[in-house]
Amino acid sequence: MPSEGMSPPGHLRPGLFTIVAMILLSAIERWGRDVGLPLEAVNVAAVGFFVIVIAAPVVLYPLAFFRGARVSQRVLAAMIPGAWWWVTEVAFRWEMHSLAEAVYLTFFLTNYVWLQLLAIEMVCAELACRAIARRLSSDAPRVFTRGVLAASATVLVVFLANPVVLLNYYRAFQMGYRDAFLDGQLPLPQSFVGALDPEEVVIERTEQPPNFVVVLSDDHRADFIGHAGHPFIETPTLDRLAAEGTRFENMFVTSSLCSPSRASLLTGQYPHGHGVFNNFTPWTDENRTFFEYLKAAGYDTAFIGKWHMPGRLPELRGVDYFVTFDTMGGQGAYYDNELIVDGERTPSEKSYLAEELTDRALRFIAEHREQPFAVYVSHKNVHSPFLPAPQEKNRYLGNDVVLPAEAHSWAGFVDAQYVHFNPFSIETEVRMYGEAITSMDREIGRLVDGIDEMGLGDDTVIIYTSDNGYFWGEHRLIDKRWPYEESMRVPLIVRAPHTTAPGTTVDALVMNVDLAPTLLDLAGVQIPDHIQGESFAPLLADPEGDRRDHVYYNYFFEPPFPVPTTHTLRTERYKYIEYVGRGPELYDLAADPGEARNLIGTPPGDELLPELQARLRSVRTAAESGQRTPHARGDAG
Repeated sequence: MPSEGMSPPGHLRPGLFTIVAMILLSAIERWGRDVGLPLEAVNVAAVGFFVIVIAAPVVLYPLAFFRGARVSQRVLAAMIPGAWWWVTEVAFRWEMHSLAEAVYLTFFLTNYVWLQLLAIEMVCAELACRAIARRLSSDAPRVFTRGVLAASATVLVVFLANPVVLLNYYRAFQMGYRDAFLDGQLPLPQSFVGALDPEEVVIERTEQPPNFVVVLSDDHRADFIGHAGHPFIETPTLDRLAAEGTRFENMFVTSSLCSPSRASLLTGQYPHGHGVFNNFTPWTDENRTFFEYLKAAGYDTAFIGKWHMPGRLPELRGVDYFVTFDTMGGQGAYYDNELIVDGERTPSEKSYLAEELTDRALRFIAEHREQPFAVYVSHKNVHSPFLPAPQEKNRYLGNDVVLPAEAHSWAGFVDAQYVHFNPFSIETEVRMYGEAITSMDREIGRLVDGIDEMGLGDDTVIIYTSDNGYFWGEHRLIDKRWPYEESMRVPLIVRAPHTTAPGTTVDALVMNVDLAPTLLDLAGVQIPDHIQGESFAPLLADPEGDRRDHVYYNYFFEPPFPVPTTHTLRTERYKYIEYVGRGPELYDLAADPGEARNLIGTPPGDELLPELQARLRSVRTAAESGQRTPHARGDAG
């Protein structure tokens, strides 16, 4: 039977021991590989840490029960490991936010679910302990009392309500954060460009313009392609396009995040111009896309696939055929995804979404081949959760995945990165990511083959790129958002007939804001002043020609993801990063391509810093005022 005279510290002591264990495991997880521990040992430490956090209540609660602790003391004892984890998360967030923000951000959806799990564990532990105690002594309390039944029913009701509650909780969390902390912090545009007056369009061509097919993927980093040297991911179509066309090695995004990057691709503007700063700031129909110009120039146009920008679906002026979806908040589903076709909800025709998007693109091209056409195919692939078509399922199951030296298999579950919902080890996720890439590549192959079989290959510019890259353990990170190369750099392949020699590689810096002016340039349409990007069409004719000398990257914090607001200048050699809430970083990309040695505070860094700071200020000022960012060649190039 439980003893009644034991002091509270006795009930808490096992939980305090778990804190010591968590600190040791966390140290091994963070620094183990740096001091030469094998990956397996670091993996065990990482898993052990979260086993303690998740499973400790089923051990600590019974220990407190059979030591005579009251209910409140039992709950406190069981919560000690989780409370310590919560404190470490608040401390991590506090580096970049106020204390109030840091505390608020730890109540994200994952932690709401985790608290439910702890409550379920404690209710089950209470029932099990009472049943055991009752078997040991008939004088023990009954298993089911009014209080136990009430607690059990409450936990069960909350859990069963999750299908309805979770989405509302998520929305309330986001709205609460915006109302409490973000008021007036985003530099919203003073005005938008608005609808195009066709009279403004200036045509500068004398011959038949080319057709355009732009294929956009999601989260596809630049080096996870066959021709880029990936050890096992197969991309025969992208390899073929690179062999038949031009591959740009240094294509970067303005912001490594779906919505702002997609808006920049369509408008040729930085977020300060189109107003889509993150995945929660809405698109406005007062924005103007390249479709309006191409339509005014005589093109038949289609947008087919993932829109994924906040707010209602747009009118999307200048588009003849608009196929998209709003499933999962616009993320879409890989399988059996309902479409919205020109405003009408339409059941899916094919099970795998990428296949249906390809079918619809081919159908549109076949029906509009007599006129110049511009088709924009925006894939769900390869956004998480990574699901390939049946043909590619488990294709890379037996392939080895070599992690970066600083990473371990469970890096997605540390430093608040569990908010990304990647439930598997990095190795497993990479294989699934590769399978989804190969599935998409096959569908791009069908599209390219169809264009060629229609006899349109010599008249059609095919462009492949992505909205952002992805981390797979580099810098101890997963996902995107941070301004490092793996996140900022994306593929860009252009098969433009009658330009450069097939298989040409261009090392010039280009950006996603450059897509819109490039299409207009190739179509013979004068590029309007409000477009901030620069056409890379001249590089298709002369890879050594004039080029931009910098990339400007910005990211605006969105809860709960642990990445601060960021402004970055990347030149051909250097990268200078300024954060809100933490110190700056400076890297020499020639000497340190992995961005492992921050030069801030070193003699080389002190020498470079003034010029890079001044350049970033100049570029940022131009971007925020709607101008093209200035070139300034110098020692910090």
